[in-house]
Amino acid sequence: MKDIAQLSGINVYPVKSTSGIAQSRAWVGLEGISFDRRFVVTDLAGRMVTARKYPKMVTIKSTLLSDGIVLQAPGMTRLHLSVNDFQRDEFECKIWSDRFLAYTTTEQANAWFSQAIGSDVQLLYCGEESNRYREKLDTRVSFADGYPLLVISQGSLDELNRRASSPQSMAQFRTNLVIDGVDAFAEDSWEKIAIGEVEFRVGKPCQRCVLTSVNPNTGEKMAAQEPTVTLSKFRANEKGAIFFGMNLIALNEGVIELGDKLKILETRTPTIYPDTHN
Repeated sequence: MKDIAQLSGINVYPVKSTSGIAQSRAWVGLEGISFDRRFVVTDLAGRMVTARKYPKMVTIKSTLLSDGIVLQAPGMTRLHLSVNDFQRDEFECKIWSDRFLAYTTTEQANAWFSQAIGSDVQLLYCGEESNRYREKLDTRVSFADGYPLLVISQGSLDELNRRASSPQSMAQFRTNLVIDGVDAFAEDSWEKIAIGEVEFRVGKPCQRCVLTSVNPNTGEKMAAQEPTVTLSKFRANEKGAIFFGMNLIALNEGVIELGDKLKILETRTPTIYPDTHN
């Protein structure tokens, strides 16, 4: 018998593609959790730069301050950014196919990230309210890939690790919310859920990319092409795309806290993936 279904992890990623911060309590707005993906690194044309191309980005760490953020990278002097110092010039940003106006930060930040990544880049800020409105979701989204939040159950990771050739961590999947006390891939069947003060609509399954194979502590590739090799054997569709976790859209604003019970308000028929694992 499973334990009571509850929230066991909350994570935010202040700068897209960099290290996350675990939280015990968080404010969920309609754009997602406060401070999540509020910054993005782009090239000089405004196209996002991520750890898919520069895997060492995952080793850049953020610490939140009342007036901004402190950034640290291996072998570099830490960078203290105050929101009050931002230039805030409008700059068109491109996240996948979405184009929208973001805001410049500082020349110091641009230089710091350019050195950390080894390419000419800039740091952009989405502002107090993102200008990126996604019509099909009917909500604003920060610099996240497509949806405001992502949820994965601990049971799903446990099942992956039961099959995988080496242990994989939840940090590789960069999820916002972790749910304990449910069966593996129970999240596939959720349509609408409530956690703490917030109700969520469950969106599409999250298609996974090469970034899951980057060790979040070192920025190096995981051994034996994990977890892609294992996920492709039991979480892939007919086109070979692999899925792990479910995207979420908050229907209201409020506080969530570790230990909050999960309430399943509506369910759906889950996608069935062929299991070719031997």
